[in-house]
Amino acid sequence: MKCQHCGINFDDSERECPICGARAGSKGRLGAEPKRASRARGTTPERESRVEYQSAKARPAGRRARTSAKPIQENRKKNNGRVIIVVIIIFVLVNLLPSIISAVSEVWDNFTYSFDSLTGSSDAYTDTYDDDLVYVPGEDYSYDPDNYRFVRADLQTLTGGRAAAELADGSTLELEVEPGEMGDYVLTVQDGTGTYTENGYTWCSYNYPEELSYDENFPPDQYDCFTLSLSAEAYFYSDGSAVPERYALDEYGERWFLLYYAPESGVVVLEDLNGSPLFEADEYVALATLENG
Repeated sequence: MKCQHCGINFDDSERECPICGARAGSKGRLGAEPKRASRARGTTPERESRVEYQSAKARPAGRRARTSAKPIQENRKKNNGRVIIVVIIIFVLVNLLPSIISAVSEVWDNFTYSFDSLTGSSDAYTDTYDDDLVYVPGEDYSYDPDNYRFVRADLQTLTGGRAAAELADGSTLELEVEPGEMGDYVLTVQDGTGTYTENGYTWCSYNYPEELSYDENFPPDQYDCFTLSLSAEAYFYSDGSAVPERYALDEYGERWFLLYYAPESGVVVLEDLNGSPLFEADEYVALATLENG
């Protein structure tokens, strides 16, 4: 006989199980049918629920999901990029703004001058600047470095309009100037081989004795000294042949001189500042006024 409680086999003649002491023939746990847990259709079995519960329970309590730091880093990179762009824009504006303002101012001045020329309004714009002085022969001009004032001169007033000089090499030089503080000029040099002709406009400004521009041969108590510029607009030699090196202009197409003028005698002397061979061996060239016509 098999004990229904502990599962051991013992003799049928015995009335009790020799192991667990249960009565022979009594029902035990081994003889009962297993019970099935009833559940509603569609519900989760108890074992699966237990597994899910244990899985949820296995997560440590009190821990929260931590947000990733990556978005913060991206925002910082974006902010850094914006700062760099702003710095570049400021740098460009600081460096280019003066040039832009200067260009706009120049365009505006040219427009104003053109408009005044068309309308005939000379009060708004004149040939001289408001703070500049106009040279008058024999007049004294006080030097004030803290309130410097340019003294502009009409070259025709100094040369008489047409003046000429004979150079040491036998060349003859003639300078003809139109009225005005930036009057047009024609420079002609006959060098024995051909004739050089140049035309453009003049600019002449008085030099104060305190500026130490005077040569010792032309002291300020006898001469007034000027800086003279001839800005060439066109030039040619003889019948269109190549222009000799003697007549070369500077890199800006200009010639620069010191002009010494004696108010009492009217003597005019030129000193070349370019170091060009225009005057050949002559260091100073005295101009003699010619009769017009």
